Amino acid sequence: MSQLIGTLVGLVVGFAIAFVVLTLGTIMPEALIPSSIVADFLSRPDLELRLAIVGTVMYPSAFGSVSIGAMLGLGTSSWTVLMFLAWGTAGLVAGLLARGVVEGIFAAVFSVILGAFLIWLLVFFIQTPDFGALFSVGSVLILEAVFEGSIYPLIGVAIGGLLGGGISRER
Repeated sequence: MSQLIGTLVGLVVGFAIAFVVLTLGTIMPEALIPSSIVADFLSRPDLELRLAIVGTVMYPSAFGSVSIGAMLGLGTSSWTVLMFLAWGTAGLVAGLLARGVVEGIFAAVFSVILGAFLIWLLVFFIQTPDFGALFSVGSVLILEAVFEGSIYPLIGVAIGGLLGGGISRER
């Protein structure tokens, strides 16, 4: 049960950190998040578009192919320091709540995978409201881009989950 709670809380913590940093992005250093991404985020009035921009930051393209940011035409297409900061902290929290090394790593990794599915659905429904096309070619390409973009987050969150699980394990 603690692994499930760690997964859910880790997912919320990761996205909350990225959302808050992008909201306060005008006072953040350029090395943390580029000002073009912050301007794109702050210029969107809709919450779903802001969450999609957070998704482009949280799931960047790892191999240089098409990213979800390029598919949407907003956000970022490469990794940022904010992505590693948010996912590392999310993994640490997930590991702390899971209370074990292996459980912490699994809770952290599952939070990235659950977030990838949620970003896939968000981007899909932003592009088309047709629920029947959920397993069409375009939707599967979005899913591929999100899962390819989860390679770097998996590295950051696994390290955080290892540390959090190691700290809170029963001795």
